Amino acid sequence: MRTSHTRRRARCGGQGSCAQGYRARVPGQRCRVVGPANGGPVPPCWNGGRRYTCMDSESEADVNRADDSARPQAIDLAVDRRGVVWRSGGEPAGTPVDLEVDGRRVWSTHLPEAVNGVVRVPWPESLRPHLRGSGRIQVFAGDEPIAAGSFRFAPRPGGSASIPAPRSLAELAAAGTTVDKWGKLVGAATSELHELLLDAGAALIAVLADEGYRVAITGGTLLGAVRTGSILERDDDVDLLVYLGEQTPTDVSLASFELQRRLEQHGYRVIRHSDAHLQVPAGTTTAGRAAHVDLFMGFHHAGVYNQPIHVRAGLAESQLVPFEQIELGGRWFPSVRDPEAWLAACYGPSWRVPDPAFRFETPGVTRRRFEHWFGVFDSFRHHWQLSYDAVGGARRSDARDMLDRTEPGDLVVDLGTGSGRLAEVLAEAGRRVVAVDYASRALDEARLRADERFDVWELNLADRRAVTATAGELGGEGDVSFLLADTLAYLPEQTRRNVYGMIRVLAGEHGVAVASFPTRTSRRFAQQLPETWQLALPWLHDELAAHGLRFRLLRHDLRVIAGEPRVFAVVVIDVGDPDRSWEAVLMQRAKRMLRRGAGPEAPEPAPVESSADADARVAELERRVAELTEEIDELREDSRRIAELYDLVSQRLVDERD
Repeated sequence: MRTSHTRRRARCGGQGSCAQGYRARVPGQRCRVVGPANGGPVPPCWNGGRRYTCMDSESEADVNRADDSARPQAIDLAVDRRGVVWRSGGEPAGTPVDLEVDGRRVWSTHLPEAVNGVVRVPWPESLRPHLRGSGRIQVFAGDEPIAAGSFRFAPRPGGSASIPAPRSLAELAAAGTTVDKWGKLVGAATSELHELLLDAGAALIAVLADEGYRVAITGGTLLGAVRTGSILERDDDVDLLVYLGEQTPTDVSLASFELQRRLEQHGYRVIRHSDAHLQVPAGTTTAGRAAHVDLFMGFHHAGVYNQPIHVRAGLAESQLVPFEQIELGGRWFPSVRDPEAWLAACYGPSWRVPDPAFRFETPGVTRRRFEHWFGVFDSFRHHWQLSYDAVGGARRSDARDMLDRTEPGDLVVDLGTGSGRLAEVLAEAGRRVVAVDYASRALDEARLRADERFDVWELNLADRRAVTATAGELGGEGDVSFLLADTLAYLPEQTRRNVYGMIRVLAGEHGVAVASFPTRTSRRFAQQLPETWQLALPWLHDELAAHGLRFRLLRHDLRVIAGEPRVFAVVVIDVGDPDRSWEAVLMQRAKRMLRRGAGPEAPEPAPVESSADADARVAELERRVAELTEEIDELREDSRRIAELYDLVSQRLVDERD
């Protein structure tokens, strides 16, 4: 049984006087108030899905004796930079557990298989930069402690006067920070946040209903409504379904573009995570915690129900519509007609059982389909929202390199501007500057710095349609130059392609791009930390050649990023001779499709004569499967390209007509 006062406050949910002042809570026992007397019983609370009745009529000694008899002894644990380790007490693998730091839950997970009787729980990647300081860790299965111990990490270099060191584990816990189901660090949810979300969700549903859309609560919001009639204790957003009926993927993309325009006409800011997932900011709490509503497109296609990012199932339209009403937080919201069938399709048959460590495990074929149909535009958005200016690799020398290659009055686009420090340098030297970023906090700081001396635009470089539209806006400004100071290496390859395409279209004869980036992987490399990535010069050469671009190396220098020295390259990119590799790729693709469509049927396989023959046969089949998979991905990408181009052309015609 837990006796941590802070822990109980976090679990209790803040219902009346039950939110503070209790020494202990035990299922079926009565708990004594140790704060100001309240004169009688207090409301029951829900703690981890179990009902606790809290009264003030029992002595403190009785409560503490009950604690001692009910509490099993926690096993001592050890902590290192790989994770938390203890000798198994017999809990089965897969058991959901909470891990607390100094009495506050920081993350939840499922127990792995014990190896030689030892359990090791690795650190979430988002916590690794914070393995600093000292404190105490406890592991709970439900409400029972199973392991506990102290930690103390040796000091590590990092931080400076301008870039502070990451907060320690204890500091994160004290601030109420937790690891969410996506592995991100977020502030703990509060009742104020939940009320803000209910208000925002209800208002957005009303707006969309007036626009003719069919909208209902979905995801974790629907799960909370069915289980408890309220938002789940740890949820920090509201999920809404926009049901589009029978549609092709191309039509879904087009519908999402139109939906975004209508919301923006109503004054909403819309963040596009994909062509099937939009996010609408919904204000902040008094403590500064941002709220948002997620909109997911749901549609039937070829007899299957699809709702990115996870659901692809045989739900009939009659199980979804007409919508019905369900209670959530004391209000009524629209819900799919058969919520239990939808929840089983999303969360599996055990959806009724609370699992604080739940993680989506989307089948690879479903994820691949959705990603190629609708794109992925939100990779690392949350990371850069928190760390947009904490990498520290950009230098004033990058701005000077740009000034050496441009003249006053030239247009320079600063991609990944962060706080706008280098954009300010360029503007003060007489360049016309457009500073671009997609982290809202970075944009806010850059706008304050700009003070009307340069423009600040929001642009997600992963969103090809948005990049194309931005290129269209800049197309009448003459040759454009680009500054990519400590940016290029931290972009996924597909996003870099969008950047190269924009440079190719806009640079013209006199425009250039100046880029600085690390060329070697960080010693603390982690896929989830893009600032630890690299961009090797041979990779850059091959990527640029595909877009008819070339680079010239200016120099190498040593720069410190998050306390680690790293080798940087500084290059100038400009337009070279047109490269024909894309034409060759398209021709090869067309030939493969024609050969398969018009060629004879494959002959019956010959009998296998040896293990070597069998290995060769398997290798050939694997090659054919890989080739077919690649072509299917390309075709799915084509549907999105068609939607993007169609929408851009349509809007251009509308603008010209108006």
